[in-house]
Amino acid sequence: MQINKFGFDLLAPCDITRKAESVGVAKATSSAKILLILGVLAGMFIGLAGQFYLIATFDTGMNPSITRLLGGMAFSLGLVLVVIAGAELFTGNTLLIVSCLSRKITVRQLLRNWVLVYLGNLAGSLIVVGLSYFAHQWALGGLTLGTHAVAVAAGKTALPFSVSFVRAILANVLVVLAVWMTFAGRSLTDKIAGIILPITAFVASGFEHSVANMFFVPFGLLVARHPEMALALPAGAPLETLTWPSFILHSLIPSTLGNIVGGVLFVGLLYWYVYIACAENKDRMQKEKEKFRRLRQEV
Repeated sequence: MQINKFGFDLLAPCDITRKAESVGVAKATSSAKILLILGVLAGMFIGLAGQFYLIATFDTGMNPSITRLLGGMAFSLGLVLVVIAGAELFTGNTLLIVSCLSRKITVRQLLRNWVLVYLGNLAGSLIVVGLSYFAHQWALGGLTLGTHAVAVAAGKTALPFSVSFVRAILANVLVVLAVWMTFAGRSLTDKIAGIILPITAFVASGFEHSVANMFFVPFGLLVARHPEMALALPAGAPLETLTWPSFILHSLIPSTLGNIVGGVLFVGLLYWYVYIACAENKDRMQKEKEKFRRLRQEV
């Protein structure tokens, strides 16, 4: 534990890693029913954050950089709800790799958690897609929000597989680091403060998050095909890539794979190696030295 001059107590990096290890065990051993329900909630929370993002960015009239910044701050709502209210988010659960590498859980338990939570996230996101669509959120601003939603969705499905994959790696590095920092904090303020900047950075940078895409692309697909939107969409709008197959092949699959690589390889694995594997090796070497010293004394 580290206590600074202001009196805030935060877990040290080594303690965060151990906490991630124990949290991973609890998540991996939860019942399938609980994981699915909490997965649905997380999908709904991210979907609500996506809807908030569209509201915040569809008609700002500001510099694009400022608009991206506002959108990122708005989208931070999703992870705040996941962490504070309690839910299971697939991208954050890539941190279960820490528990797996420490042999606290099996690979089978890891994959079970990922699959159940991923399916729950997808279901929850689609629930919010349907609710937002039938609430006519797309009609706000004289259909301006709908036009914006379609443009966001079309932009995601138009990305080459490799670009979406790399952007997804970068996205989940930031998302998982946000989750990592919430482990350090103890108060509500600590946790929210740890979330806002990394999430704002990933959204403003245009990186790809698989669960966010479960809301943005299906919502854009539905809106683009509404009769009222036919006249509102600009002539020549690039909608040829905005299809369900493109959503799966050019958005969902590469962003999911990239999110796994980002969370597992660039955060969970490295911190596990530094603060658990190396620490255990150091302790083992120290014990061997002490054992050898005792043997020499006996001789």
